[in-house]
Amino acid sequence: MIIKPYYRRNLPHFQIEYSYYFVTYRLYNSLEIKIVNELKNYYQQNKNSILRIKDPVNRSEKLYELQKRYFGKFDYYLDTNKECINYLCLPEIAGICAESIKFWDKIDYELLCYCIMPNHVHMLVYVERFLKPFYKTMQSIKRYSSRESNLIINRQGRFWHEENYDHIVRNQEELDKIINYIMQNPVKAGLVKNAEDWKWRYLKENW
Repeated sequence: MIIKPYYRRNLPHFQIEYSYYFVTYRLYNSLEIKIVNELKNYYQQNKNSILRIKDPVNRSEKLYELQKRYFGKFDYYLDTNKECINYLCLPEIAGICAESIKFWDKIDYELLCYCIMPNHVHMLVYVERFLKPFYKTMQSIKRYSSRESNLIINRQGRFWHEENYDHIVRNQEELDKIINYIMQNPVKAGLVKNAEDWKWRYLKENW
């Protein structure tokens, strides 16, 4: 199977072997349409401006910084939107999400850490070799957890938002920052005072 190094939906996605991936996915309708449109406009307007930069190195760096800013705004709204759908607060559903993430560990990726928040999930994985496109793995994770979660809450229809945010980690410094961000997210969101009190997070042993 030929694995393309790049594909696009609303956001660009890269697939590079021997890389760490920071992935965030969220519940369907977990953000108001108004906020989603604001974020899309913010990203597109800044992107159009950056694409006019002639120097390719500078242009690439600016696009990279834009994606990080976009994610920061995106995650802020998820953390502070207390009135939205939050099925992941249910222990049974959080457990299903954890199970679906762990299932592919040592198969499609090496799992470093994850944190299951009330309306979204962060995970950090290392991919040495792609056995299939990365989005296919994410589809499997979301398809299983969606089906099982809908059975528990007796509902039908979409459970997860279709697209994910994924980011290739550039260096060790950034890797350390992302691990800290994931593990401390419940504290940052005001859910607990101590990160250790949040049950639905995981960090690989001896990491």
